[in-house]
Amino acid sequence: MSVPENFSSLPDQVRHDAGLVMAQADYIKINEPRIAEYTAWLVKKYPLVTTLDGSHHFLSQAAPETTAAYIIALDSVNFGSAYFKIAQECGVDLEYNRIAGALKNAFVAQRLNMPIKWASATPAECHDVFGIPLGRHERLDQLMANFAAHLQETGRRIIADHGGRVMNLLAAADNCAEKLVNIIGAWPTFRDVTQYKGREVAVFKRAQILAADIYLGLQGQPPAAFQDMDKLTIFADNMVPHVLRHDAILQYAPALAEKIDAGAMIESGSPEETEIRMAGIHAVELMKNAAAGQGSRVTSVNLDHILWNRGYEAGIYALPTHRTWSVWY
Repeated sequence: MSVPENFSSLPDQVRHDAGLVMAQADYIKINEPRIAEYTAWLVKKYPLVTTLDGSHHFLSQAAPETTAAYIIALDSVNFGSAYFKIAQECGVDLEYNRIAGALKNAFVAQRLNMPIKWASATPAECHDVFGIPLGRHERLDQLMANFAAHLQETGRRIIADHGGRVMNLLAAADNCAEKLVNIIGAWPTFRDVTQYKGREVAVFKRAQILAADIYLGLQGQPPAAFQDMDKLTIFADNMVPHVLRHDAILQYAPALAEKIDAGAMIESGSPEETEIRMAGIHAVELMKNAAAGQGSRVTSVNLDHILWNRGYEAGIYALPTHRTWSVWY
């Protein structure tokens, strides 16, 4: 998806499309009267995330290019939440912090630490790096094959378009988060779009989270001195709508709620799955606007971090999220 003439960026397109989907949604409604009070409570209760966790991420002020490379590699494989249950049953861990930590260890050992190495990544190497035994489950084998394919595509794009250096990629974004999303979002392995009621709609979860993670990992310093972080939307996955559902902001149709609670798979690209993701985006845009009216300048990215962390609290984490076989989250 190229950026249409009437939109300056892919995030603008995502924001527009989320509103369009929710205006004709069949399965989900947003409890708008509760938005303002809920937002004020969240912002008061939870601190803003201002950096990545160095215990799980490779972060080095002395090596900003390696730090940036780590973040780009991580967000190239930042998907697979539907596989968590299978992984647990197989005695392995696929949670985000586990994957981030395993990749950090690989970078320390100078494995998969630069685009030329990503371009030749293999499923076997991903099994080894991320600690997923080969043959434990066919779905896990497929996930590692997907990890390898996405790393390969990222490496090849940076080699072909940016001389093999991640700093050249970031320089092309000219200290602008939206520009970085536009560049990354054009790559097929980041082109997160789907069909809804006869038209293409944009989601672009991983391209946007990559820009946000680069900003945090490089501490807002050039080439990540982004002054437009407020232009990004949330990173539409299954955690934010899960939290919003159980905090009574999103109201699911009974049949959809029962399907999710029973652990049934929601088909990727189906109207139900599209509405779930778009409802999260649009609800948080409403929350951002409510916060502004309350004198707070929190961004959608700030609210995404808050809601994601809230999702790991015991009372919410124990409840089933929607599950979809997907390379987008």
